[in-house]
Amino acid sequence: MKVIVDTDVGIDDALSITFLSACKDVEIVAITLVPGNAQMEGVASIFWVFKIIIIGRLIESDGYFGPNALGEIELPKQEVSVNRDMSSVEALIHYSKKYPKQIHGVFIGPLTNLALAFLIDNEFPSRLASINIMGGDRSDKTLKNATEFAEFNAWCDPPAFVILKECISKINIPITIVDWETCWTTHLPFSLVESIKNLNLQKSKKNKHIDFFDIFYDKTNKYIQRSYYESGILATDLYVAVGLINRSIFKTIKKVNITNVDISGERIGHVDFEEHPNGSLDLVYEVDTELMAKLIFNTIAGVDQY
Repeated sequence: MKVIVDTDVGIDDALSITFLSACKDVEIVAITLVPGNAQMEGVASIFWVFKIIIIGRLIESDGYFGPNALGEIELPKQEVSVNRDMSSVEALIHYSKKYPKQIHGVFIGPLTNLALAFLIDNEFPSRLASINIMGGDRSDKTLKNATEFAEFNAWCDPPAFVILKECISKINIPITIVDWETCWTTHLPFSLVESIKNLNLQKSKKNKHIDFFDIFYDKTNKYIQRSYYESGILATDLYVAVGLINRSIFKTIKKVNITNVDISGERIGHVDFEEHPNGSLDLVYEVDTELMAKLIFNTIAGVDQY
């Protein structure tokens, strides 16, 4: 399976990329960057470790996960090769032409690059194998996010969601969305973190995937603490990544259409979904987090160690 991850790179994005890079049947063709959580130069080390192509230019941080978007965790400095010969949007179009109907797009930041790629090349979405999105919020009142009406990715670029609604969703391509309501109400069990920590203590050889999960689930970090709740750990982008590899974690999926996107005013960034038997989008309502935790652990633990 060939995958391109389009990301604004926060801790949840980094975990998603770490998971995908551990999947034996996944080839991450490229990572494209979109403004949101992080600066590209500040997160390049994690991608270098997994030898993934980074495409794009400097982007600014919103500071949610700290100045470097990774909870102020300092990764080892590396010599990093970043491809600046083409923009993220150009890269999306380029690889969709190089591998028609083979690329699964994972869009876990604002949908700016997806929308721009469509505006430049209307055939772009039809060349993808699937589109997988974290964004939007079906609830009337958004909790613990950009505003009380909008999830961060939709709030950052509402017109991009309009293009998804009016244009991209009308193209015959599988589109799956995990929205904030599902993320907020569905948490990973604490047992996953304990299993990772125990394995990290027991292993005799280094496993960089286990190391990264251990680091980015460190509850003593003040930024990472924001993802810990009484019922479990907020995972957001990981739902999209794991669900792409094993759709069985999605216990409830409903066919929907986007009926409205607020592009101005108090409710800017709010996305309205309507259930419809012939809806063009698959909206995830419920996730089997126990199964998901097992899949994550088995995947990252099974990577060849060094």
